[in-house]
Amino acid sequence: MKLSNMIINNNLPQRAAAGSCVLIALFVGFTFFYALWQWHSDWVLAHQPMTAPVLTTSDATTSLIAAIPDEHLFGAGVGEMPISSLQLRVTGIVKMEGALSKAYISIAGQSSKIYRTGDSLPYGVTVHDITSDAVILENDGHLEKLPLPREQLAFKMRNAEELVS
Repeated sequence: MKLSNMIINNNLPQRAAAGSCVLIALFVGFTFFYALWQWHSDWVLAHQPMTAPVLTTSDATTSLIAAIPDEHLFGAGVGEMPISSLQLRVTGIVKMEGALSKAYISIAGQSSKIYRTGDSLPYGVTVHDITSDAVILENDGHLEKLPLPREQLAFKMRNAEELVS
């Protein structure tokens, strides 16, 4: 038994070396064929004829795109808005972001009350918007402007005597 053990033990390093060589050869062969396959795939992609991409759009998309030049990107202008002829007077405006703005409006010479956007006033009028210099009212579906009155400053000349004293 000792002789057979010696034969097996003597062949073990040779078998290990042969097995390692086989594994390395398989790895190198696999790597070579994988690289060849990748190169072939790239070559096929690179040598395909160039074709223009085909764009397909639906009729709805086409009509929306065609309507863009006719749209008002920042909202339609209302032009010259008529000034309201109602017995209302703006006595003050507090302009804030969004719907937080307030307008002080006097109705028929009475004391002022605070109104916000969307509030209803007498005469069937609704506050449509509050700007820094006017209140926009909605009256029977039409917009009217109720401006904040600006007082005109009156300058008078002083005498030289008033300036000295």
